[in-house]
Amino acid sequence: MIENIVFLASLVEKADQPLLPESLDFASGIFAAALAVMSLLAYRATKMRRLLFVSGAFALYSFRTIIPRLDIIFPNLDISTAMDVMLSVTGFVILGLFFLAIIKK
Repeated sequence: MIENIVFLASLVEKADQPLLPESLDFASGIFAAALAVMSLLAYRATKMRRLLFVSGAFALYSFRTIIPRLDIIFPNLDISTAMDVMLSVTGFVILGLFFLAIIKK
């Protein structure tokens, strides 16, 4: 049974399809974009300022997740080193925004 699973996994890796982790990362970016929109709608309804920080964090997370995975849609796309640095900085900013949303009264 294990040999069959390994064999099937090797066939999937040989195909020119994106790998499952890359596809899941891309899907989580889409989900984060949807959460950003929902938190903006919640802000419009409640006027709670902390929801703006949460919305910004979700939007940045969406950006941070979707941009490196655009090669799934555009296989010839090359992301530069400067983009890698910018994506690393956005991780820190995302955590800062969530922190501000928690401590904001």
